[in-house]
Amino acid sequence: MVAALFEAELSDEQARELARLMDEGRPTRPEPVVVATLLYEAPRATLIALWRSREELDAYLATTEVPRGRELMRKVGVEPTMRVVDVLEHA
Repeated sequence: MVAALFEAELSDEQARELARLMDEGRPTRPEPVVVATLLYEAPRATLIALWRSREELDAYLATTEVPRGRELMRKVGVEPTMRVVDVLEHA
């Protein structure tokens, strides 16, 4: 498993709107995403998308112009950084 992390500074209002957009978009989330969640410790927000495998994430990134996490954060007016980290355990 791997996690795609999208990080940016958000206001409380932007964080609430991002959480709403994430919930609204749940039915169209890429199928290999196990879970997506938003961590928020003002002003820092991290959208975490947990993928089943790096191969599936890489295949997705190769076929999309803008990753979903970046797209959602742009909708609330910020440009996030993105990084990918290995997940060693998931319950």
